[in-house]
Amino acid sequence: MEGKQFFERASWTLVDQCVVSGGNFMLNVLLARVLSEQDYGEFALFLGGIFLLRAIDYSLISYPLSVRLCVATEDERATLLGNTVLLAAALSLVLVMAMAIGTTILDEDNILLPACLCYLCWQAQETSRRFLLAEFRYRAAVAGDGIAYVGQVLVIGIVLWTGSVTLPSALYAMSATFVVGALVHASKLQFAWPDVTAIRQLAAEYLSVGKWSLVNYELVLIRAQLFPWMLAAFAGLAATASLQAGLNIANTMNPIIFGIGNAIPQVAAHAHHSGGVLGAWRAAYRYMLFGLGPILVICAAGLVIPHLLLQAVYGNSSPYLGVVIGLQLLVVAGVFDYIAEMISKTLLGVQSGRLAFLVNVVAVIVALVLALSLIGPMGVFGACLALLIANLVRAVGAVIAITWLIACEKAKNRALVALDEGAEADQAIGAPVKQ
Repeated sequence: MEGKQFFERASWTLVDQCVVSGGNFMLNVLLARVLSEQDYGEFALFLGGIFLLRAIDYSLISYPLSVRLCVATEDERATLLGNTVLLAAALSLVLVMAMAIGTTILDEDNILLPACLCYLCWQAQETSRRFLLAEFRYRAAVAGDGIAYVGQVLVIGIVLWTGSVTLPSALYAMSATFVVGALVHASKLQFAWPDVTAIRQLAAEYLSVGKWSLVNYELVLIRAQLFPWMLAAFAGLAATASLQAGLNIANTMNPIIFGIGNAIPQVAAHAHHSGGVLGAWRAAYRYMLFGLGPILVICAAGLVIPHLLLQAVYGNSSPYLGVVIGLQLLVVAGVFDYIAEMISKTLLGVQSGRLAFLVNVVAVIVALVLALSLIGPMGVFGACLALLIANLVRAVGAVIAITWLIACEKAKNRALVALDEGAEADQAIGAPVKQ
């Protein structure tokens, strides 16, 4: 029964994430084909900003909720979701102001309104989706995610068929499908009216649980976003667009990375209650191996036929066909990213966020040093090489961290056993001898 449950959960989380990442992939390819390099580079930076803001919501709302739901009773769930919706709405208002300020500072007033609207709608869809995933309801999330992520490609395709697509019109189309996806998700959830008196305590609890997740996710995103932003600064938006074009193909690993990663924190947290760190790692390791096979297949394809992949995705006359070597570096970087991310999620699941933080800090420092050293003289190739090395450093650090944590737990358990045996021996020596 346990094996069947594992296979069902692991399979449906991959199916759901394939829908999400597949929609994102098709959207990026469509926009790369129809927008200018300047506008597509701007869109890539917009996505980077969205991910940085969404990491805050995930860490302070979705992740603590998933940990809390593991031990909540059926009666508590509806109230917990109702209270969490109120917290998520308040946080979204703060974050959309940050989006507006950032867009204004970058002098991108033409997308100010559509960017903020798209962020709010995306946030509603993603938060409601995370509510379903927190209950291991991956199958239930597929329909809403399909409407949101595949639907946006269809809507933009219709707009393109009737006229031309601009970056603002694409953002408006994305907003519409995200709203519908959020409503579909919400229809499958049970919410109780928020208990305002409990909100402050719940917010404090979520902050306590999610603070290390927030720090770690922001470090992960900063490490990844260093490269497109520094390319834009040193080489222009066209170079950023080229990097994003290579990442679009390498990011076909994302359904596995995000899909398996969505399950691991809950799985590790649940196993940690009864089996300690070693039990949590054994549970997480099964999920990690489940996704490693397809990750390696994608990597092999990127290494062997990179030019064919670029031609198939962007066309024979695309300006992005020169990213062949960069794509090869990016798919190898993706393998290391998968290993590091699965271990990092496990560390968060066993409440060892400080260790994950240390690993990610080192990776960010390495990424920054390499980006400053390589992007100037080597451009897109330098960015890809720097990302590969930074991901390798993070993967090695993550392996060392989980190995050290397990070794410490084993040493502690051995000390406790020795202490118990010593106490039993002392008791036996001091016990009266029966006549």
